[in-house]
Amino acid sequence: MDDDADNLPALVGATAEIVLGELVDDGEALVPLTGAGLDPNETLTEDAADDLATARPARTSQTYAEQWRYFARWCADNGRHPGPRTSEANMVSYISHLRRRGGRDGTGAPVSSLRLAMAAIRDANARAGYENWPPKKATAELIRKQAADHARARRTPKSSPPVDAARIAHLQQGATADIPLARWRDLTILHLGYRTRARRSEQAAYRIDSIAVEYLADGSEQMVVGKRTSKNDHWSTGREYVIRDPVAITVVRTYISMLAELGQAEPQLPLLRGITRWGRLMPVPASGVGMSGHAVNRAFKRIVGRTPGFDAKNATSHGLRAGVPADLAAHGYSAAEIMVITEDWKSTTMVEKYAKAGLRRAGKDSLGRAQQALDALVVPSSG
Repeated sequence: MDDDADNLPALVGATAEIVLGELVDDGEALVPLTGAGLDPNETLTEDAADDLATARPARTSQTYAEQWRYFARWCADNGRHPGPRTSEANMVSYISHLRRRGGRDGTGAPVSSLRLAMAAIRDANARAGYENWPPKKATAELIRKQAADHARARRTPKSSPPVDAARIAHLQQGATADIPLARWRDLTILHLGYRTRARRSEQAAYRIDSIAVEYLADGSEQMVVGKRTSKNDHWSTGREYVIRDPVAITVVRTYISMLAELGQAEPQLPLLRGITRWGRLMPVPASGVGMSGHAVNRAFKRIVGRTPGFDAKNATSHGLRAGVPADLAAHGYSAAEIMVITEDWKSTTMVEKYAKAGLRRAGKDSLGRAQQALDALVVPSSG
């Protein structure tokens, strides 16, 4: 190393400073620490802080707000304080109360409700500036205990049965007949939920300008439905669904024309609207949402309750999302093919579940040769 140094060219008219392990440029001045020892390299700008504050997912849904109100009411009834910084003991005590005495029958809330209550409390604290608070370890233990208790009691959640084309045809009988506007809205919920494989929250997000009718060269028409965002759409790129079913197009067009007669078909207005028992259209609240996801599900359940002889009384609006994969499976498509055709699922897990339900309804063998082999195993009768 020292011998090589003698071969280096001399620096004429320059001063150099040798620092072990680091080259220092005298032309760049170090940024001094400001304030109370704060490093600006570790401090957000005002714009960045504002962007992050507004980038937090909006948890102002009716469900989160309701859960927080229930918690605040419980705290008031028990001489406790919900915030602004909720104590861990208060959250654990509230979840324990729900676990033992919550639910519709007062014998214990379902696991999903406990998780939602914990999430609502922690989200409210995060919005107040207390991120990841209260600690959730003890609360999670109670929720796991509730899940185990329900499993032993066979209180496992049941998935909604697929609402396929045949069931939709049956449910059309249950659409409100005495209130035309409500009837066509209910039919819109059925057909759009099925054709766009929409969750109830996605249906609630549809606006008038989400619907567009296009005319084809052969004189026929198609309806394009734009889904702005969904659970799996992490970048909010949106998705368009092309519908060429004349019945679905007629249903949606008739409903929108009735809204137009009331002066309620402006592009920015929500598509699905609340309707009173007297047939009056409810005004749009400040949030800009006509019907919430829960209201969509309640409307669907009312249709089910009014439909005579319907074979799936426990169906929910989520069954509309499962209808297309169930029908495609009954027509011979595999789960992998259904996933490619619909482009609505990232894996075949749920698609296979819906496909099996569709095959069972169609009376077809869901396992092929494997099921035939099992069916061939006959145990002789003892008689």
